[in-house]
Amino acid sequence: MNHRTAPVLLLCLLSFTATATADENNWPQWRGPEGSGKTGSIASVTEWDTETNLKWRSLLPEAGNSTPVVWGDRIFLTQPLAETKERAMLCLNRETGQELWRKGVVYTETEPTHKTNPFCSASPVTDGECVIAWLGSAGLVCWDFDGEELWRRELGSQRHMWGYGSSPILHEDLCIVNFGPGEREFLIAVNKNTGETVWQVDSLTDEAERALSGPENDGNANEFQSDKDRRDRLRGSWNTPILAQVDGRDELVVALPRRISAFAPESGKLLWTCGGGAPLAYASVVEHEGVIVALGGYNGASMAIRGGGSGDVTKTHRLWHKSRDNGWLGTGVAEDGSVYVCDMGGVLHCLEVSSGEIQWKSRVEGGGTWSSITQTSDGLMHLLTKSGSTTVFRPNPEQFDEVAVNELNETTNASVVIAGGEVFIRTDDALWCFAK
Repeated sequence: MNHRTAPVLLLCLLSFTATATADENNWPQWRGPEGSGKTGSIASVTEWDTETNLKWRSLLPEAGNSTPVVWGDRIFLTQPLAETKERAMLCLNRETGQELWRKGVVYTETEPTHKTNPFCSASPVTDGECVIAWLGSAGLVCWDFDGEELWRRELGSQRHMWGYGSSPILHEDLCIVNFGPGEREFLIAVNKNTGETVWQVDSLTDEAERALSGPENDGNANEFQSDKDRRDRLRGSWNTPILAQVDGRDELVVALPRRISAFAPESGKLLWTCGGGAPLAYASVVEHEGVIVALGGYNGASMAIRGGGSGDVTKTHRLWHKSRDNGWLGTGVAEDGSVYVCDMGGVLHCLEVSSGEIQWKSRVEGGGTWSSITQTSDGLMHLLTKSGSTTVFRPNPEQFDEVAVNELNETTNASVVIAGGEVFIRTDDALWCFAK
């Protein structure tokens, strides 16, 4: 070995090890380190309840749907505070669950939402130095780890009868938000250090929807309603964009009403669009080996698209399409050619990526769910239901392979977070931490 290259190789190895360790110990955003629902960590326990393997339980002020993010010795959680009309960020000590600080943004104007979707339903995002939250009409806010506000962006009013749910994500120096649904809908990227706009795309236009809702795309042209009030209720995008790399190109992929679109994350340039999507886009798309799987909400359309295209790829890159599918809200996880995902009624499905065919389905204990699935590095998958029941199972395209069912008997619409061997579960009453 050339001795002059040895220090460089050592630094590369140390950098790789540090990155792997960070991914294992931290959960920096919605759906984990890469936004895929997967973590480099294993769970130190597969069984728990209100006493078994409980490390701590920290009471929360009121119900909320967001999922915590974890970095180092800190946990960050967005939290509505109805009495003071605040949209707040809570910072907890990871070891004890003790609250270290809370910072709120007061918002007194009326903002619609559904009773099952409280304000602050979007999860925060962190890079280890700051933490950023989108608080709906209250704006996009950045704090440092000590709770000092670094910047705030007023993005304007967000109005929809069911509220909002898309979480911010980070890409290099950008913080990206899927703003909507409602009268004002756009993708925006701001500088994560200053909050200044880098690019903005008014992506959810009537013209774009109409152009991609014809019979050549989804067979349901009559579903497109010219009545604006009806469309505002029965259309919209609540999902969080993902970053996929296809053929060496970064693609920012998001499910929009009646279509799936990919943008260049550094500029916002539209790369490709595929028609035939669901009017209600709840679940984030799932990427597997360059294939994007999009599952629609409330019996809307589902499909798979081969990434890497250009322009309208409906006829060239769409692999399969179901004009009317199940009611999907939570996001699934892809593994070895299959997507594992649970419908809102509590039926877990295994779908083949290449065809969309159902390989098996099985009802899980605990009833319906809004939650997304989390997978650990040993392959185990974790699904949380509305009743606080977590089903742990192994991915198996042949049959449902249950490992454990863990009951908390507290209602929740959040998802399981696993980092550094610890399991974090947010319910309407508390944040729980389980570990061996």
